[in-house]
Amino acid sequence: MSAVELAIEKIKGLPEAKAKALLDWLAEFEQPHKPASTSKGALSVRGFARRFHPQPLTTNEWMKILREGEK
Repeated sequence: MSAVELAIEKIKGLPEAKAKALLDWLAEFEQPHKPASTSKGALSVRGFARRFHPQPLTTNEWMKILREGEK
């Protein structure tokens, strides 16, 4: 017995509500998965950083902030 035939036999034995739930799940499963969010790349970090530090900082100043976060 093939997998498809076995699946059909199992679905035939299910109550209507459970068969519908299974078909709904299959329909959702067949949909292509969309990522939750798309990355905008490394340059987008600059805009994010400006939100919290409007004045430009040197690399040493950024490193100091990052190291403080590690402690």
